[in-house]
Amino acid sequence: MHHPDDVAGSDGSMKKTERTMAKDAAATAKKKMTKAQTVAELATKTGLSKKQIGDVFDALRDTLKRELGKRGTGQFEVPGIVRLKIREQEARKGVKFRNPATGEVVVRDVPKSRKLRSTPVKALKDLVL
Repeated sequence: MHHPDDVAGSDGSMKKTERTMAKDAAATAKKKMTKAQTVAELATKTGLSKKQIGDVFDALRDTLKRELGKRGTGQFEVPGIVRLKIREQEARKGVKFRNPATGEVVVRDVPKSRKLRSTPVKALKDLVL
């Protein structure tokens, strides 16, 4: 299928205009990397196999679960990247909620909960900002 900005060449073939090529480049450049692409790139840059990189991610996930779980410290830092912290949200009684569809106001209690907060470390901010 041809883009409306494409133009016909002298031989009848469709050629992309600079504008269309710029849009295509921007669309592909802004897509986030998939897990497979991330693993493949790390494997290439480190010289480790994709399996080994997968094992590193599994170990990191297990460590995060242990440290941020109910019995853990509640804090974890991926060095040079991000600091993760569990924040305990206290229970609240008698909170008013309004149903936007009906306008009905409901009063109910909100149970305590745990929230995950992530903060980029200075090294990451310096790298990308």
